[in-house]
Amino acid sequence: MQSMRLTLKRPKIKLSMIKFLALFLLLVSNTVSAKLTQTIDRTDISAGETFVLDIQIDGETNVQPDLSLIPSSFTIVSNSQYQHTQIVNGSRSAIKGWKIKLKTLQTGKVTIPSITVGNESTKPIVLTIKDSSDQLDLNGQSKAIFLEAEVDQEDAYVQQQIIYTISLYRSVNTHYASLTEPTAENSIVEKLGDDVQFEKMINNRRYIVTKRKYAIFPQQSGNLLISPVSFTADVNDNSQRRRSVFLNSTRPVSITTKPINLAVKPKPASASNPWLPAQNVILADKWTPTTNELKVGEPVTWTLLMTVQGLSESQLPELSLPTIDGLQLYPDTPQKERQIDGKGIMGQRIEKYAVIPSKEGTITIPEIKLNWWDTVNNVQKTAILPSKTFNVLAGEAITKEPQPVDLPPIGVDSDLTTPVNDKALKQWQMISAGLLALWLLTLIAYFNKKSGVPKNSAKTKKAQDKIVGESQKENLRLARKAINNGDLVELEKTIINLVKSLGYSNIHSIGSLSNQVSNQELIDKLNSLEAGLYSATQKNHSIVLENKDLDLLINEISGQRSSKGSESIPPLYPR
Repeated sequence: MQSMRLTLKRPKIKLSMIKFLALFLLLVSNTVSAKLTQTIDRTDISAGETFVLDIQIDGETNVQPDLSLIPSSFTIVSNSQYQHTQIVNGSRSAIKGWKIKLKTLQTGKVTIPSITVGNESTKPIVLTIKDSSDQLDLNGQSKAIFLEAEVDQEDAYVQQQIIYTISLYRSVNTHYASLTEPTAENSIVEKLGDDVQFEKMINNRRYIVTKRKYAIFPQQSGNLLISPVSFTADVNDNSQRRRSVFLNSTRPVSITTKPINLAVKPKPASASNPWLPAQNVILADKWTPTTNELKVGEPVTWTLLMTVQGLSESQLPELSLPTIDGLQLYPDTPQKERQIDGKGIMGQRIEKYAVIPSKEGTITIPEIKLNWWDTVNNVQKTAILPSKTFNVLAGEAITKEPQPVDLPPIGVDSDLTTPVNDKALKQWQMISAGLLALWLLTLIAYFNKKSGVPKNSAKTKKAQDKIVGESQKENLRLARKAINNGDLVELEKTIINLVKSLGYSNIHSIGSLSNQVSNQELIDKLNSLEAGLYSATQKNHSIVLENKDLDLLINEISGQRSSKGSESIPPLYPR
């Protein structure tokens, strides 16, 4: 008969809150470095129990870890090696590791020292090993299989995390094993990672222990009843009465834990909203690129990270950001993640914003605060993200106004007080009269030219305008096509090209273009287009800009160029 055991997966490496934050800052700064780490698969360890030390290094190496550094108080039960290699976008990466199963009879605080692999070294790990007699009492009897359930606290607040642990002890082989799931009324129950397996000696009998953990979040105050959990399996029956010559006889076994009752307390009256009962809360941020200087119209990315120990990612609220004069914020879709460690669930919420300065000067982003309830010390606390000040510089100049020329002050020159002879005065008057006559003749010729332009000259002017006019018409056609197709990227590209063909060669973004427009409705539509360009859900962002708005934009830009003395712009559709 084919046997079946509980499926036990290799435990994952767990990150503490501090390690996760360090990893977050490492990732957003785009730096990569090889490193050597060591972790253990669990922290709740009793004397005589086995646990797994996982040593891992980035990259490939033929060097083995120096296990002679492990103190003699630890026994190395087994040692295995693994390696993972992957190729992503042509880039090859590798991870090599060693899993060392250890056990110790020493109790109290013990240290696994720094382990070296070549020139790299790990950080030491400090453990607290409990007395095995404090963990289990079989009344001097050695049962073949038994099951235990426990919680990490006797009472909790509403929506607070409760860790529920099931421990299955087996000293015999089992077949067709099955373990039921716990249930709790008016609560959310979530399994925490993979099962953990280790060995333990009880009354000189060797047991394989399987631990399975759950996070329970009660949703209302009052009494909480956690239902019993049952384990069923078949075990070999070695009695003479049931023994068969051809088959190994088995018999079914079934064991059940006791139900657990908890008192769930309501939210304290002194607690503020949002209600966040947690063990720890940390706020962090990152600016990309990293700088203390911004430029008007040039976007930067602001990433905010909220990390909460003891709550799931779905329980984390959106951060409340103040209105900042001189900055436009365009939010991206928030990301929600989680990590599992020895303390349960650690939820993370990552918010990203495209930040575009709209004016020069010094701009300060005030500190961001988030109130939460410390379930360890039973008091309200506040997580704070410090304020940050930027110096905003002018963006690229769109048009350059003529610089004023310093002229000498008008006054009475001392030389003019000297007498002027009559001959010189008459010569000056004749020259002035001649210049006036010449100016009148030029003016008459100009008006004659306006009233009747020669045919050949008109054709030359039309040929010159045709080049610029055709470019404008093509960009306008493509912009209208992009509006009809809902293509944000193509619309931005064609609008910028259209404006450049109108003489604004230094406009490179929709943000810098909106600063040149005076019509508020048109400004709002351009800002909406820019917000869509910086959104992760770009395909779902509707375009509010219409074909008539393109004509309005052309008229505004052309009018500004004409008022500043620029050459006239040929019409898009010459008549």
